[in-house]
Amino acid sequence: MYKISLKEMDINFKDLEKRIYEFVCRQACEIITELLNQLDDELMKERDKKIYRNKGFKKTCIKTVMGEI
Repeated sequence: MYKISLKEMDINFKDLEKRIYEFVCRQACEIITELLNQLDDELMKERDKKIYRNKGFKKTCIKTVMGEI
């Protein structure tokens, strides 16, 4: 069936699992970041400009279980 062995690749299952988890978390953080940026743009365009002025964007960080966003 499968001829590839983890021993041949010099990696154990725990390391493989950790690498996959880190990769998926990084991808999820990038997706969430893009989503939040799009929501910021929509809110900026839809705001009542007579009441709320545009103060611009500032860099901030949200700490999640997946990493910092």
